Parts: sequence; C-alpha cells; structure tokens
Amino acid sequence: MAERKYQFERLTPIDNMDLDVYEEAIDYVFDNSDIKNVAISGAYSAGKSSVLASYKKNHSNLRFLHISLAHFKSPDQEDETEIKESVLEGKILNQLIHQIPSEKIPQTNFRVKKKVNTKSVIRLTIGAVLFLVSTIYFFCFDMWKNYLSSLPDNWFKTILTPSTHQYALMVDGVLMVALLSFVVYRLISVQKNKNIFRKLNLNGNEIEIFEESDDSYFDKYLNEVLYLFENADADVIVFEDMDRFNANKIFERLREVNTLANIQLQKESKKVLRFFYLLRDDVFVSKDRTKFFDYIIPVVPVVDSSNSYDQFISHLKRGGIFEKFNESFLQGLSLYIDDMRLLKNIYNEFVVYYNRLNITELDCNKMLAIVAYKNLFPRDFADLQLNQGFVYALFNKTDEFIKSEITEIEKAIEGKQNRITLSQNEHLVSMRELNVAFADKYLRNYSWSQYNDSDLSDFVMNYLHGDNKSEYMSRKQALEDKLHEKCDELNQEIINLEQKIIEIKNRQLHQIITRDNIDTIFSITSTNEIGKVTEFNEIKSSEYFDLLKYLIRNGYIDETYADYMTYFYEYSLSRIDKTFLRSVTDKKAKEYTYKLKNPKLVVSRLRLVDFDQEETLNFDLFTYLLQTSRIDYIERLIDQLKGTKNFKFVGAYFDVTTELPAYIKCLNLRWSEIFSTALNEKLLTEKQLRRYSIFSLYYSDDEIVKLINKDNCLCDYISNARDYLAIDNPEIDRLIQRFILLGVCFIGFDYLELNKDLFHAVYKESLYEINAENLQLIQREILGSKNKDDFIHKNYTVLCSNSDSAITQYVNQNINKYFDVILKISNGTICDEENVAVAVLNDTNLTTERKQHYISGLRTTITFIKEISDSSLWSSLLDADLVQYSECNIMECFNAISINESVISYINRSDTDLDFSKTEYDEKAKGKLFDSVVICNNLDNSKYKQILVSLPFIYDQFDIAEIPDDKIAILIDTDIIRMTADNLKFMRENYPNRKDYFIGKNIEKYVEIMDDDLFSRDELLAILTWQISDALKITLLGFTDEEISIIGKNYSPAVCLHILSSNFAESDLHDLFSSFEQWDSSVQTKIFDYAVRYIARIIDDPNSASQKLKNNLLDSESVNRDEKIDLFIAMMPSLCENSIKEFLTLLNLTDYLKIFDTRSRPKFEINDENEKLLAAFKEANMIDNYEESSEKEGYYKITRPKPAAKTLPKELL
Repeated sequence: MAERKYQFERLTPIDNMDLDVYEEAIDYVFDNSDIKNVAISGAYSAGKSSVLASYKKNHSNLRFLHISLAHFKSPDQEDETEIKESVLEGKILNQLIHQIPSEKIPQTNFRVKKKVNTKSVIRLTIGAVLFLVSTIYFFCFDMWKNYLSSLPDNWFKTILTPSTHQYALMVDGVLMVALLSFVVYRLISVQKNKNIFRKLNLNGNEIEIFEESDDSYFDKYLNEVLYLFENADADVIVFEDMDRFNANKIFERLREVNTLANIQLQKESKKVLRFFYLLRDDVFVSKDRTKFFDYIIPVVPVVDSSNSYDQFISHLKRGGIFEKFNESFLQGLSLYIDDMRLLKNIYNEFVVYYNRLNITELDCNKMLAIVAYKNLFPRDFADLQLNQGFVYALFNKTDEFIKSEITEIEKAIEGKQNRITLSQNEHLVSMRELNVAFADKYLRNYSWSQYNDSDLSDFVMNYLHGDNKSEYMSRKQALEDKLHEKCDELNQEIINLEQKIIEIKNRQLHQIITRDNIDTIFSITSTNEIGKVTEFNEIKSSEYFDLLKYLIRNGYIDETYADYMTYFYEYSLSRIDKTFLRSVTDKKAKEYTYKLKNPKLVVSRLRLVDFDQEETLNFDLFTYLLQTSRIDYIERLIDQLKGTKNFKFVGAYFDVTTELPAYIKCLNLRWSEIFSTALNEKLLTEKQLRRYSIFSLYYSDDEIVKLINKDNCLCDYISNARDYLAIDNPEIDRLIQRFILLGVCFIGFDYLELNKDLFHAVYKESLYEINAENLQLIQREILGSKNKDDFIHKNYTVLCSNSDSAITQYVNQNINKYFDVILKISNGTICDEENVAVAVLNDTNLTTERKQHYISGLRTTITFIKEISDSSLWSSLLDADLVQYSECNIMECFNAISINESVISYINRSDTDLDFSKTEYDEKAKGKLFDSVVICNNLDNSKYKQILVSLPFIYDQFDIAEIPDDKIAILIDTDIIRMTADNLKFMRENYPNRKDYFIGKNIEKYVEIMDDDLFSRDELLAILTWQISDALKITLLGFTDEEISIIGKNYSPAVCLHILSSNFAESDLHDLFSSFEQWDSSVQTKIFDYAVRYIARIIDDPNSASQKLKNNLLDSESVNRDEKIDLFIAMMPSLCENSIKEFLTLLNLTDYLKIFDTRSRPKFEINDENEKLLAAFKEANMIDNYEESSEKEGYYKITRPKPAAKTLPKELL
C-alpha cells in the first residue's frame, strides 16, 4: 500500500487497545454462569466500545450481537425528552430480528423482507390450478362424458376418450386427496407458526380454536421476544447508547427477558445468554445500579478537559502541523473539549481544511476555531454559510452593539453644537449683565443692587430655583463660552468625537465585547421578515456555548470567517490585489489611484463592513462595483464617504471615472444630500458643482433627482445661476425634462453667454421667473418690442398683441405673479387699451386684490361697465372714475350691485342731466331702480329728482319710511306720492313734519277724499290758517262739531262766523267779550248774541268784557231790566261819577242822580231793585248808608258821608 500523505484519525472504536485489566474483568463474566446482566460504564467517548471491540477480537469463539440505539437530538427538539419503552422495544426487536436468520425463527410474526423465490411461486400456482381442475372434473364427470361423446370422431376425440373411463375418475380422486392433504398440512403449519385462525363463529356463538392457555396481552409480546432471544444463537447481546433515552424501565424489561430466556435455554440445555449494557455512570442514581446489574465494569475515560491538550498535541504532532498553532490558543480550546471522537474529528477536518484552503497564509488558529465551531454547532455552521444562524446574527448586529456608545457620543456632539449655537446667539457681553438681567427679572422682591459681581452671582445662584435656575445656568455657560472664545475648541472636540464614531464603527466584534456587555451580546435573538423571533436556545443551552464565546471573544472567529469556510485557488489572487487586501486588513490605506488587477476577486474577499474603512476607497474597486451593480457594497462605501464628508474622493473620482452615469446615480441615491452639503459648505469647486448638477440631470432617474433636490437646493442653485444655460453641446430635451421635474425657474439670464437654442427651449417651456428683467428680455429679444414706455405702461397690451406667444400663455397661467411685477414697474400708471383692460378685469384667475390694484393705476375709460363680468369690481371702477357717465351704466350698476356709495358718487359726480325715459330697459328694471332711488338718501336732490321724474312711476300707496324731508318734498312736488287715504295715513304716521306740506300741495284732493274716518282735527286747525279758499275750510269744518277756538287765530270772518255758529268754544267767551271791538261786525253780532246768553258771566266779571260790549248790553232790548241793573251795579266800582250818571240816565234811574246833589234829600221806594242799587252806592262810598225813612213810610232815605276834617300840615303843628 502506498504511503499516505495525510494522517487522519478514525472515529470508530479501536480493536487493538491494551485491555489489561479489562480483559480479565470480562473473562470473569464468562467464567460465572450466574452473571447474565453486565454493565460497562463510563462517560461518553470514554472508550467503552473500544474495550468491547478489542475483547471481541481476542475471543473470536464468542458470538456477539450488537443492538445500538443511537439517538440524535432533532434540530427542533429543545430538550431531551423521555422515550416510551414500547418504542425502544420495537427498536431492539427490529435490530435483533435483522441479525437472526429467518430460517431459525419461522414462528415469529416479524419477518425480514427478502426476495421471492420464482420457482416456488410456479409450483404453488401449478398445484392450485391442478387441484381446481381435478375438483371440477370429479364433480362434472358425467357432463364431460356426455359432451365428449357428442363430438364428431376425429383424432382430438380419440386423445380425450381415455378421460371418460371410470379408472380416470378414480385417478382424479386420488390426485384430489393428495393435493388436499398438502393444503391442510400447509394450513396447520402456518397456524402453528402464525396463529392465524383464533376464533370461529357458529350460530352466534364464538369458539376459540388452537387456544394457548398462557396467551395474555403481555405474554403475547413477551413470548415473541423470548422466542427471538432463545433462537438468537448468541453468547452476548450488547446494548449500546440506551442511556441516551432517559427510559430506565427498559432495563427492567430486558432483565426480565434475560431471566426468562435463560430459563428456557437451560431447559433445552443450551448455553447461557448474557446482556452487556454500555452506559453512562449516571444512568442510575445512588446504589440502584448495583441491584440491577450482576456485574459492572468501569471504563476510565481516554480524554477529558484535563488531558485534551495533550491529545491535541499528539494528534497535531503526528500530523506534522503542531508548530502552526499558538500554544495558548490550544490550551484555551482544550479546556472545553472532553470528547475523544470530537477531538479526532476536529483534527481530521482541520487537516482537510488546512490543505484545501491554506494557499494565502491563513491563520491556522482561526481555521481550527472554525473547524471546532463546525463540529460543535454543525447546524449553525451550515446556517452561517447561508448568512443565517447565531454566529451570523452576532456579526450582523455589530452596529446594534455599538449603537448605545455611538448614541452617547452623538448626544455629546449635539450638546457641544448647542453650546456653540447658544454662544453665538448670546447678546450679553459680561457676567454682570447676565446676573443683573436675571435678578431684575426673577428676584425683584430682593435687594440685590448693592452686591458686587462675585456676590451677585452667588446671590442669583442661591435664590433661583427650578426652570429659572436651569435657564440661568444655560445662559451662564453660553456667555462663558462666548467670553473665552471656546467655539473653535468645541468645533475641534466635535470633529474628534466624529472621528471616534468612525473608529467605533470600524471595530471588529471581539474589540466590542467587554466584561460588561458580553452577556448582552451573546443573548441576541433574530427576527425574520415575517416577524418570527429565533432565540437560538439550542446553542445557548449547549455545554459548548462557552467555547463559542471564547472563540469569538478572543477573535479566533472574527469577521474574516468566510475565508476559512470556502475554497481558495492560488491562481485567482494576484500579488497586487493581495497587497491591497492586506492594506485593508492592516488599515494602511493606499492611494485612490492604486491599480487593481482583478477587482472582482478583491470584492469577494472584502466584507461588507470593510467598506466602512477609508482603505477601501479605490477608483478601480469603485468602478467595478458600479459596473456590476453591487449595491450593498456601493451603499456602504458611499455611507463612508458621507460619514467622513470625503469630498476629496468624490470630486477626484468624478473627474476620472468612466462610469459617470452609474456613479452619479448611486451617489445621489445613497447620499441624496451630497449636493446640498457640497453647496452649502463649499466642499466642491464651482466648476465641479456645475458639472455635478448637469450630469446629475443627465444620468439620474427622476426619483433620484427629486432626492438630490433636498430643500430645493438643486432647483434653487440652477434657478439662481444666470449663466447656467452656457452649456456646450447640451442635451436639450434631457435638460428641459429635468428642469420641469425640479420646477426650475430662472431668475435671470446672461443672454450674451448662454446657449441660444437651450434658452429658446427654456423660453418655450416657460422655465423662468416672471420678473421685470425677464419680461423685458423676452419682449425685446423674442417679441421684438423695443418701446420702453409700452413695456412700463402697456405691458399686457404688448403681450396680448402676441397672443400665441409662449410668454403670453405663460403669463396667463401665472397671471397673479405677472401683475405683481407689472403693478410694481408701472409706477401707478397703466394705459392698457380698453379691450385689454376689460380682459384683465374679466380674468377669473387674477385675484380680486390684484384687480383692485390694477384699477387704481388704470387710466383707460370703460365705455360699458357691463363688459366687466365681475360686478364686485364695479364699485372700484366707479370710484376711480373709469366708467363713462351714462344712464345705461347707472342702470347696469343698479342691476348688479344696487345703489351703493360708489354708484351714488358716480351719479352725483357729473352735471349731465339724466333721463331714463329713453333707456331700453323693461318696466320691471326701471321700477326697481325707481324704488331704490326713492330710498337713496345720499343722492343729490337734483339727480334724485331727474331720475325719478324720468321714470314713469308714482305711489298710490306709499309705504317707505325714513326718507329725508328734502327727498319727501321732492316726491310730493313731483306728485310721485299721490293724495290718497292710505298715503295720507302713512304720511301722518311716518312723516308728520311733511304731512302738512303734502296736504297743502294736494289740498283740493285732500278735501275731496276727506271723510269722517280720515278727518283730523289737528290738520283742520292747521289748514284753517292756510291761505286757501274759505269754502275748502268751511267744507272741512263740516266734518266736525267739536269746539274750535278762534282766539289768536287769523281766521277769515266767514270761517270765524262758521266756527262760532257750529264749533263754538265756550272757553273763548272771555277773550271774545274782552276783544269785542277787534272783530268784524258780523262776528261782533255773533259775539253779542253770546254776551246776551252769557250776561251773568259778564255781571260776575264785568272787567272781562269790553266797554263797548257792556254798553251795548245796557242799551240792548235783548237784556231785561234786572240784568241791566245787575250789570250796572257790577260795573259801578270801575265807573266815574259822570259815567254813573250816564248809565243811570240810560237805565231810566234818574232819581238816583239826586244822590250826587248834596242839597237834595232823595227818598227811594222800598223794593228789591232800589235796595240793590242803594247797596251798590253804599259799597261805592257814594252814600254812607240807607235806611227806611221815618218821615215817609215805605221809602228809604240816604245818609251822605260826612266830609273829612281838615288838619294843619305837620310842619305847622
């Protein structure tokens, strides 16, 4: 045999070990027939099988049957569970029956499937057919004989004729008996061996046949087992690995089987059957195992954790590879290896892996670690190759393990950035100002003004609380940073912290693991796409989990694990590429332009996490990634550029790459804010920015372009670049499409420098801002309008004259923005043509506010206001005096907006007379105008009258209140309000001040319509004073019989006479009597009549009547003598002596004249008349007294008053 190149170790039991004491121990078993159940105990891989195999080899005369019950835990089985004994029994019987020739156990119900014997099948088939034919022939002999005799004579009949002979029937009967005997024999044999027929059912009664008296359920099972073991023809049956099932009752069953089998064997004088059990030491607790087993042979383990290092060394040295390992690593690994088979298999697999993979000087320690991991956790190793499993999850979640640390640093960065912001925003300049500000704001109730700076600071700190104190501390920190100029220092600290974040992100897993986080890291779980959580309990609960921790924690299994799991061909990797890979591993970056020979292989050797390192920044590598669309690597690489803001690489690669479209697309997709950052922080040159923006538009998809345009940065950049259209050989369609996508709107153009074709495309698509500069440029260069005044004052007229132009359509689509510009540049003067002005005001897209501003600057008169569709603008047009003065416009305004202040002002504004009688509007419209004008109080009276007079309407039933008196007067004067009963009543109620005027203007109609219900005394009294015919007055007086005073009224005599006749007021008597002389003679006559009637009142108050009236009464025959005397007496006190004498003479009382003659002594007859007269004279002191005369009976005599005594003047006394 040729010498082997590699040394391997087998995992099967060895059969050449030095048995020494083990052999004698086993010999002892065979020397004692009473030892039947033997345990060979020891730990897993202790060498139990090797001891037995070596003994078996040395004693070939003994026959061993092996029953190995290997049990392997299912990948989905979390814990070792107890197996039913019936399952184990089935496994034992299955293995046992396959090791015993079937000929030796014909009675068993268990059969090993074997090939069917064709000859046997043929024989049985012939016999069955022969028996069937013989039976039919026997019972149908006569029929056959008759049938054959009926056949025609020929050679075939001659051949068949012997079968009709009686001896033929006899031969057939013998044959049938022979065949039937054979069948019965076979049935009895099968029944005895298989017990097929057990019961017969006759007439409902069940009868067991071939019954065995000891056949119960247990016995049936046990009998079968005993039958097998009795016929096994073995000295020893070895049971291996039964301890893996945690089913100890099976041992009791086997011991029982062994006992029963040996009893039967002893009866048959056969050799003893022994059971050997290969078990762990801990299968039975305490001393139970010594009660169960007849004999126990312990096996000392060949290897455990204490000597596995030596075993490793021996195997590695034997393989000639010991020197390739770190001894400390082997020592650490050996602490966890306690299984000889495992140790050998690790060695075997390492030899294979080493010789297949060790082309590029891989680390043997890491390779051995991977092999150990593969042996201990084979399923997870398989998952790892599929980027799944526990180890993969560990390395895949590296970012999560450092997340908290990075978060803390980011918080620190944020805090420092806030300090910088607060410092920059702080407006105070000294601590004194800060302390004073807070003391004044929050501590006014304290006396703090006397403190110095230091004490004031302490005071504020001590007395501020809560949010106020927090605010103070924040402001104090900001002010200190400002005063000490710490912003630069803080910025540098931020840069250092950002570098630290990059460093942390570049750490390998074993560098992240610490004493504090190791338990957290190794307790990870994994959640798949559907949310199912994998706990990895089968790994975490493994006895070798600590070994896995050891390998990962110490970096023996690290991010390069893939290098130790797959083939590597020596001709695949060039030295140049290997050097680059080493530079990545050693973190010694090459220049960006370092040339790679086979970037594909380089990428295959790099981990995704490696692209977080700046060492992977290489033009060739990046180009390959772009060419092959390795998105994950590209994204990681761009993330690195983004994190470090490495615009040096970005700009340099941009200048040299041949994959510009893919580069631009990927860069923008992953780092959408790159343009914004470069623009705001000026990290690229203006030329690079310009080219970058143009190529981004050329090569990026629509969605990517949108991402670049963060906060409209790209749109604003392009829009604000006046020279952006100065592009050589532009892809016009592509650029225009991107401009539209971004919403580019150029604020201006460097017309002399730009590409004219591109400019015209931009113009056609209206991609410019509507401003004065652009409007003037386009109107000048595109429309050819050179007049500056037209641009300023008639801009929209110019555009409308080019209605099909792109700018006109653009302006119409953005009419509001356009007019913002126009209203500004027009300087308040717009001279658009009337049709243009009308179009502007009718544009529904133009806001009302802008239309109002347009109107305020417009200088064009609108002939017909109805051409302006938006009536809300009419008021402004009227106010601005932009509407031609006409009845039609007034009528249109009224119909649309009624009569408001603007319409009123418009109507009042002109001196032109208005005449609506000639306007072509229906009566209804005119009627509405009439009604509205009637109640319009602000119209000039002249316009008010002109409009109403020209409209053919009156009010037979007027019901409008609160019209000013001057307007009511016009309505009355123009006879618009007709004199009707209803109108009179309405005027009385609502226009009392204009009621009389209304009546006066319509007095005859008033008198005509008057009736008792309509009559008003007050109106009558007023009318009586008017200068109208007495007949009208007297007619009205006829509607009342109430008293009417004529005192103080300038009524005509006829009216007064009618009133005194029909409406005399008794209360007027006093005034009538006193003013008797002032009245017309006809009236005096009527007054005299009333004086006669009411003479008693005059007598009672003679002074109330005029002297003439009293004289007339005294002289009138209508007054009787007594009344005259009484009147005279009443008048006497006010009369002089002469007047008294005259009235005495008038009354024919001449006797009383004697009273005035002192020489006479008149006597007066005693009667009532004389008594009244004498009493009156006495009262008037014209007589002293009167008494009945003694001289002449029946007469009174008078006594004259004595003359007064004369006295000397006082001065003479």
